[in-house]
Amino acid sequence: MPKGTDFNAYFRESMKDPEARRLYREVLDEELSWLLSYLREERGLSQKEVAERLGVSRGRVSQLETSAGLSMTLESLARYAQALGLSLRLEFADERGEVLARFSLAADEPVAETTNPSWENAGVSPEPASGKASWASWAA
Repeated sequence: MPKGTDFNAYFRESMKDPEARRLYREVLDEELSWLLSYLREERGLSQKEVAERLGVSRGRVSQLETSAGLSMTLESLARYAQALGLSLRLEFADERGEVLARFSLAADEPVAETTNPSWENAGVSPEPASGKASWASWAA
């Protein structure tokens, strides 16, 4: 990348190449998988202990930590974080880095219940599609 090149423009241009997109996704998959096992180890937990907390097999935890990557659902990621005793926070930001919405789930909140959602609007006024109620609550 030549000196003075805008990284965002360079990145967008490079992602037009299907092979570059595939490789980039591979790296993201590997980083997320690595992060899951790193966090588990930092919390001093074995795969077996996490599996017991999640109510799954140790093999499933191993699979999450080695190959699930970006294919994990938000629910699976939230449940994994909670099994480690951690909260989960997710932000949506525009190209300038301005956060438009945040999601947070505390370590002790039920994952499956959406009656008290944790989405927080940071200045955008979304409208639910075709009259469907959104489980995301938006604060003004």
